[in-house]
Amino acid sequence: MWSIPKPAIIGAAVIAAGAAWYGKSVAQESAAKGVGVVTVFDHAKLGASFTRALANGGTAPLWSHTSGDVTSNVSVHSRDEARSVCPSQGCSHKGYMAVVIVTSGAATLVVGGTGKAAASDRFGGQLVQGGQSHRISQGDVFIMPPDTFHWYRDVAAPFRYIEVPVP
Repeated sequence: MWSIPKPAIIGAAVIAAGAAWYGKSVAQESAAKGVGVVTVFDHAKLGASFTRALANGGTAPLWSHTSGDVTSNVSVHSRDEARSVCPSQGCSHKGYMAVVIVTSGAATLVVGGTGKAAASDRFGGQLVQGGQSHRISQGDVFIMPPDTFHWYRDVAAPFRYIEVPVP
C-alpha cells in the first residue's frame, strides 16, 4: 500500500485551494471587464421550449435576467393552432420594442389599420381593415414598435418565432 506523507497531502490541499481562489478571481475580473456568462440554447433545448409554448397556449419563457429594477425576458412562440394565437383584440408589446426572429413556418403579419373585420381566419388571426400585410417565413426578422397592434393570419404551421424585448 502506498503511503503519502502528510506534508504532500497538505501541499496538495493548499494548491487546490489556491487554484479555486485564482479561478474565482479570474471570473470576477472577467465580469468586471464586461465578459459575462454565455447562455447557449442548442436546437434540442429550443425545440423543447417550443413544445412547452404550444402546450401553454402558444408562449413560453426561454430566458430571463434581472439587473437592478429591470427584468429582460426572451420568449418563444408557437402559433400552430387556433388556441395558440393572439387574443381577439390583437397582440401588442406594452412599453417595449420586440425583435422577432422567425425560426419555422410562415404567416401573414398584419400591422396597423383602423379596425378588425368581424370574422377571423381558421387560426384565429383577425383581419385588420387598412393594415399593412407582410408575408413572413423562416429566417425573417422583424422589429415591432412598442404598443403596435398586430395579427397573424394564413399561418403555415409550425409557425414558430423567438421574441426579444428591447426597452
